[in-house]
Amino acid sequence: MAHDRRRFLRDTGLLGTSGALGVLAAGSRQAAAAAPATVQRAAAAPSLQGPYLDLRSGAGNALAMTRLVGSLDPAAVKYGWYSGRLMSVVPGSAARDLIGVIGLGAARTLPQDAQGRWQVLRRECGFFFDLASGEVLDRWRNPFTDEDVEVVHIANDPVNQTISPVRAGEQLYEQAVTQKAPEPFVLPWQQAGRRAFVEFHSHLWAKNPLDPAVWVRESAGPMVQISDMMTYGCELAELQDASLPSVEYSGNWVHVRPWQPWMLMGSAPGHLLYHCFTGSATRLEDVPPQIARIVERRLPAFLQPPEKPGRSEGSLTRYMRTRKPAPPRVPPGAPGAAPAAMPDPTR
Repeated sequence: MAHDRRRFLRDTGLLGTSGALGVLAAGSRQAAAAAPATVQRAAAAPSLQGPYLDLRSGAGNALAMTRLVGSLDPAAVKYGWYSGRLMSVVPGSAARDLIGVIGLGAARTLPQDAQGRWQVLRRECGFFFDLASGEVLDRWRNPFTDEDVEVVHIANDPVNQTISPVRAGEQLYEQAVTQKAPEPFVLPWQQAGRRAFVEFHSHLWAKNPLDPAVWVRESAGPMVQISDMMTYGCELAELQDASLPSVEYSGNWVHVRPWQPWMLMGSAPGHLLYHCFTGSATRLEDVPPQIARIVERRLPAFLQPPEKPGRSEGSLTRYMRTRKPAPPRVPPGAPGAAPAAMPDPTR
């Protein structure tokens, strides 16, 4: 998902089937062999504490998230997709659906070190589309300014992540945003019958790469406030099955951010709210076909993850590098000006 476009868990890991986990597994088998059959059956029932992963621990969470967003098989590709809507939130009026958004990420996960960390090699793309027709938008009529603007789609390549049993703050790509004392990477898992659910939140307050003095129409201000809220749901039995290198999930992604720079809203009051449902697949044919078709047609390289880590570049930084500031809008009443009457954004 992106979703952040997109941001993820940070550090993960595990020792695979060797080391400490191998010792724990061997001890569990010996204990099971000596226990009565009824006790063995009860102990084998999947829960948030086992029998494979203890989700109260940093190591258990790191391995669980690695298998959700990637795979313990370094050669395997894991797809994560999203589909939803982008809404405007403006003071004094109800939120409004503006356009649709769909996207796809392709990831591979590699063991990083003996501390149980995993490197996520990932690239992700997304496309904005018209809610009425379902067609991808290359130009969009901004209902707040009554102006046609060029749509800049999402193409994040690469998106670096490290999943680790220990985390110590947040970062926006390679830029450290918050620092705190290291703590175990433990997420708030919940069990509902045969399924397990978890959520992960990331809240960032960082310097805006788009200086509002230069990018007058594109920049929402000197700082950017971005939040990503992800939820994942999966089969608990699959999560606790040590033979599965990857686990499928479904969930949702909520993304709160300033106006997209290509909307040319400048520092106008308000912000954007994305709400998407999400899912994963280990085969491209299991990705929703409308998403796979668009990526194949427009950005086929994004169907495969990067071969090696590279420097991540955020969408705002890439916008600054690849675009030029829009010229000032002609004042109302001047030759060539847009109509003075503004459309009612609540209609």
